[in-house]
Amino acid sequence: MPAPLADKYDPKLIEASWYATWEAEGTFHTEPDASKPPFVIVMPPPNITGRAHMGHGSTYAPMDILTRLHRMRGYNAVWLPGQDHAAIATQNVLEKELAKEGLTRHDLGPEKFRERSWQWREEYGDIIYRQFRGLGFGPDWQRDRFTLDEGLSRAVSKVFIDLYNEGLIYRGLRLVNWCPHCESTLSDSEVEHEDVDGQLFFVRYRGEDEEDEGIVVATTRPETIFADVAVAVHPDDARYRTVAGKNVVRPLSPGPIPVITDSAVEPSFGTGALKITPAHDQTDYDIGERHGLAKPSVIGLDAKMNGDVEPDFLGLDRFAARERALERLRERGLLVRADPYRISQATCYRCDTVVEPLLSLQWFVRMKQLAEPALEASRNGEVAFAPERYRRTYEDWLLRIRDWCISRQIWWGHRLPVWYCANDHVTVAAQAPAACTTCGDTQFVQDPDTLDTWFSSALWPFSILGWPEQTPELKRWYPTQVLATAREIIFLWVARMVMMGLHFMGKVPFATVIVTPLILDEQGRKMSKSLGNSLDPMELVAEYGADATRFAIVGQMHEGQDVRFSVARCEDARRFCNKLWQAVGGFALRTFPELAQAREPLELPAPSRWTLADRWIMDALEQTIAAVDQAADRFDFSAWSQSLYSFVWNQVCDVYIEIAKDKAPTRAPILNRVLGVSLALLHPVMPFVSEELWQHLPHSGERIGNSRWPTPDEGRQDPQARADMARLMELVRTVLALRAIPKLPYRELRDVALSGADSAFVDLVRREQQIVLTLARAPAVRDLSNGDPRPAHALSRRMGQMEVLLPVDEKFLERERAALQKEIERANTETVVLERKLASHGFLEKAPPAVVEKEKARLQELRAHIAMSSQRLSSL
Repeated sequence: MPAPLADKYDPKLIEASWYATWEAEGTFHTEPDASKPPFVIVMPPPNITGRAHMGHGSTYAPMDILTRLHRMRGYNAVWLPGQDHAAIATQNVLEKELAKEGLTRHDLGPEKFRERSWQWREEYGDIIYRQFRGLGFGPDWQRDRFTLDEGLSRAVSKVFIDLYNEGLIYRGLRLVNWCPHCESTLSDSEVEHEDVDGQLFFVRYRGEDEEDEGIVVATTRPETIFADVAVAVHPDDARYRTVAGKNVVRPLSPGPIPVITDSAVEPSFGTGALKITPAHDQTDYDIGERHGLAKPSVIGLDAKMNGDVEPDFLGLDRFAARERALERLRERGLLVRADPYRISQATCYRCDTVVEPLLSLQWFVRMKQLAEPALEASRNGEVAFAPERYRRTYEDWLLRIRDWCISRQIWWGHRLPVWYCANDHVTVAAQAPAACTTCGDTQFVQDPDTLDTWFSSALWPFSILGWPEQTPELKRWYPTQVLATAREIIFLWVARMVMMGLHFMGKVPFATVIVTPLILDEQGRKMSKSLGNSLDPMELVAEYGADATRFAIVGQMHEGQDVRFSVARCEDARRFCNKLWQAVGGFALRTFPELAQAREPLELPAPSRWTLADRWIMDALEQTIAAVDQAADRFDFSAWSQSLYSFVWNQVCDVYIEIAKDKAPTRAPILNRVLGVSLALLHPVMPFVSEELWQHLPHSGERIGNSRWPTPDEGRQDPQARADMARLMELVRTVLALRAIPKLPYRELRDVALSGADSAFVDLVRREQQIVLTLARAPAVRDLSNGDPRPAHALSRRMGQMEVLLPVDEKFLERERAALQKEIERANTETVVLERKLASHGFLEKAPPAVVEKEKARLQELRAHIAMSSQRLSSL
């Protein structure tokens, strides 16, 4: 028998101890089992630098909930955990740590830096896992993987080699996104774009003839004029027909450059003339490729000016060079004007440094061949999105995909399996070859670059299962069933996993992608440190408990809509936990000794012995089971949570438990069934409190998480009981509303009378008089249709065609009438004043909008108050 249930609910007393018990018992561990259908989720691997944030609540809680659900449904359910080495993020963190010691990574060198990275991972990498345990997340910890562990590294190397041998990986000199701070390339998906205030500069490129005014070009980057190799105009732009084909003079580092035509030029931008700088802009690069233009570069890897620039620009930072370039253009009379302009500024997704497009010799994946099957998988339904609208996001990106730059100039990560002999011949292999197949040289150097972190992450659904080895896990658990992730990594991760899964496994890696919502503050703003509105989920757990925190987050997750989160939701969820606690410990176990003593569930009495309340609550339970199942199957965690909240609070606690205080013989087994099933339905969402309470009720099995998931029983649906109780509850609410007017104390009983009631309802009330007494505090309900006199003084309220009357003292009626009339008069007076003010054009034109809105809101409030008071007056 478990220890006695504490009088008060305190999450600190149960959550840590239950998690330790589950982990010690291997609750979360699963082996492949061919006798059960699989349900597999791979955890989006958190960075080793990571700390739990509210986004983890909205993304990882659903994975835990769905895994617990499917375990109870009898599936071979497993949630596979792992961590990402997070190359750039980890390197940035470590460089900050080194800076505190007065060091840089270059002081250590690559090998020592990698050693330091591994030490850092051992020391700090487990923090987020401890936080996940605190949130109640239960992946199969025994299967934890790390993207740099031996098995996954072997998979990464094999994929690179295979793709290279298939001609899908190549080395080339191309324009890349360069982060000067991280000193590395970035893929297009790792670049963030933000609109910022800037300027559009109009610069004159004179003709070769001194009297030729030439052409005016609009640019946001005058510092790159030194690398201009042409000016391009649209072939159909009539303004430039006489200029096209001629030369103009570059304004900085003067020299002749041609005016060319290309359909990529947008005539409506600026002047319709575009300066072409292939080494520093992607559009220019593409135009340069089509026209065979040179690609001189004037900005180095350190973001400083170099190459063929005027002497006083050499070594200048790119932004300082911009200011000097503008000065020089003014001096030469070539800066026509500068207009304010919103610029889409590209920044590094890790350090926020402005990204520089640069020409560089890098390694790339040819994406179009890989993207086509991934696009088809979405179109034919092999991969579905929930919400479905994110399918378009996925497909649009695949349609516009470019080759993926996968080499990174950082030291922490998977080294490229690429070897160079002394003659710079390339060999791609897992180990250095004995001799170069081209020249026979035996001395090799491995490429110092590492792979983009997302390259290894793209293999996650099959590499985590042991691929390329044909493990039992890979055979049984691939493909997985569900992936839950944030919208911002649909490109970075989801699409690439589909591509790699189809290419190497022949199947999509998952059937459904759940795109989880953003957690915003109450005002609808993204949470950020700069706004001071960030919430730490671990602080919420410390204050309210993990169950309440989880419930508060997922309780608002409805069909992918962003969540405006309020801490008040946690408080409400904690009260719900306490309501459950009191229902089980404060009432059921104390009122019915058999519930506290029995180990196996009490046998339900024959339905013929059930009272109306029994039939009603069992019918409501069946409806709740069905509602939860439907919500779970469409990943509507809000509907799941709110269905249970409403059932437990409004129907079980507020109604049935009040009725069950009569201790009728059927109550204990009915409560056993209702409370036990409610806890089972709640367990995936609130695992701790459900386990603790379930253990104290008669139950089957050792743990609630391994118990059988409740299934609807249509034979227990009872529409008649549902309809009868609905009418009785309407009467109860009407009587309670009347009792609230004179503020009758709960213990005071008072008869009510019905006028105009139909005979069927009168018979129902007489049969179920005890329900009305218990819930409405009315020992007798008189039917005036049989000739009984109407009460001399009563409050009344309509209920359909019927009138409900509550007898009251005559003096109370007089006082209440007088008070209500005064309230109505005062409100009417204020209403007239406000209506005149709001009809005044002078007020509407001069008053601040906020003041006008405030007065309008007050007017609506007064009108509602008058209507309510008038209704109360008429009921007296």
